[in-house]
Amino acid sequence: MRDKELYAGILGVKAPWHVADVVLDRARQEVRVRLSFSERAQAECPECGEKCPGYDTRQRSWRHLDTCQFKTIIEADVPRVSCRKHNVVQIRVPWAEPGSGFTALMEALVID
Repeated sequence: MRDKELYAGILGVKAPWHVADVVLDRARQEVRVRLSFSERAQAECPECGEKCPGYDTRQRSWRHLDTCQFKTIIEADVPRVSCRKHNVVQIRVPWAEPGSGFTALMEALVID
């Protein structure tokens, strides 16, 4: 199993998202997992659920659970859509709550 498939399985990444790259930095003891949104997929407004045309993307990162002793960071260019009702809004990502810098699994671990 290769690194992209391994992290896709571990993180539960499903279409329209996919693991684009995994970078191991031994000196910093860090793993960076780069997720990408399929260019063919049409995104939905997070407020009303309407399928909307893409507008642009915003680079985001989230702290995830460690991979062994290595700090793990999830990175993605998150699409923003142009909604007729809500103007330009960032779509929701399945691994984190809106506005959070941590994945949902990391937040659950900290809360526990």
